[in-house]
Amino acid sequence: MEIEQILTSNVVDLTSIKSFFANDKDMLIQLIGVYLSDTLPRLETLKKSLVTVNYEDVRGICHFLKSSFGLMGVSCLDEVANLELLAKEEESEIIIKEKLNYILPICKESITEYQGILNKLEAL
Repeated sequence: MEIEQILTSNVVDLTSIKSFFANDKDMLIQLIGVYLSDTLPRLETLKKSLVTVNYEDVRGICHFLKSSFGLMGVSCLDEVANLELLAKEEESEIIIKEKLNYILPICKESITEYQGILNKLEAL
């Protein structure tokens, strides 16, 4: 299987990583590995704010995720940027939790998608 065949998805937009790394399997593996290892623990922290909102955690994690999601083509980039601002302004917990309930499943789906892509790349 070719790298081009592996780099297809209906879940994430792979345009950016294809344009920068499409011919470099090792860099793709490294990039996706770092994305997964950096993002997973942050998502777990965000999940805790579904119970009790920690505005600083939400703000800081959303700030971090904006750059990752931009490169990795995760579809909720605008919502993450908006959530960062809402957390900075300490918007009501109800609104923060609504936004988290929208964003977290998309994030989870992107993690699953990238784990599958990573597994295929490593098998090449």
